[in-house]
Amino acid sequence: MEIVYILIVLAIFLLPSLLMMRSQKKRQRQMQEMQRSIAPGDRIVNVAGFHCTVVENNGETLQVELAPNVVATMETAGVMKRVDPQGSTQADVPTDTE
Repeated sequence: MEIVYILIVLAIFLLPSLLMMRSQKKRQRQMQEMQRSIAPGDRIVNVAGFHCTVVENNGETLQVELAPNVVATMETAGVMKRVDPQGSTQADVPTDTE
């Protein structure tokens, strides 16, 4: 009878952790797909909050234009989201409520 209680307690603590890990992996996979799909001309927001335009995609690095004639190099992993031409952000990565 004690083994049943131990199994119930383990299930109570392990099940939420397993579900959270699964959803985190899903979000991470979607983020990586979005980062890989970035092409020249896309407007992005990096993790520092800078809005910029992609000039060139070199796989692991991006050449981005921060201001007219100001081009910088950044890591592809630093892209937080893509912005559509109208200025609103696309929902490439789901929020925790989805």
